[in-house]
Amino acid sequence: MKYLVKISIMPILFAILFFSGCSDDDEKPIVQLEATEVADLNSVSTKNFTLFSFKDNAVILNSDSNTTKWDVGFRGTTIILNGGSGGPGQAAGQIVTGIFDELTDAPETGYSLDNATAKAILGTNGWYTYTGTTALPNNAILPIAGRILALKTGDGKYAKVEIISYYQGNPDTTAPAFADLATRPAARYFTFRFIYQPDGTRNFETTK
Repeated sequence: MKYLVKISIMPILFAILFFSGCSDDDEKPIVQLEATEVADLNSVSTKNFTLFSFKDNAVILNSDSNTTKWDVGFRGTTIILNGGSGGPGQAAGQIVTGIFDELTDAPETGYSLDNATAKAILGTNGWYTYTGTTALPNNAILPIAGRILALKTGDGKYAKVEIISYYQGNPDTTAPAFADLATRPAARYFTFRFIYQPDGTRNFETTK
């Protein structure tokens, strides 16, 4: 009888350890990858694009424009991607409507490449609105809330981007100082936040 008892206990102990391990895995929290904010990226040049790498969180020299070191380029309100006519990389993009923190997966389809006649990331009524002279603040470039840039990067990874401001210092665009062109901060300075997924998946979440 003692021998039989020992044999029957072993499967029970194994089952307890197995299900305990599974429980630990199931309880690992899923959290969003941390967003990085870039402030006052200078796109003042009327000739060269300011090239940016999400992987390195850094501006890339224009001498490397024919490489996959960069993902996106800024010049005024024009945004180019390192793919198609924009560069030699795999970058493509689209604008989706939603809340930045709630976009947990990049879209599977719907990406466009830059071409000779159109950019993948649209300007007016794409990521921004231009107020013109009929509304205050007049002649202003204002990012549209809820517009998220879903991007394939130059090296085939994924990123999501939210443009926060087009003016130096990310000013309050409802303030009187912004409405007055004489005191409005300089334009062509991008503030944006992004999440880059380095593992090649479309998912912007991970387990801890």
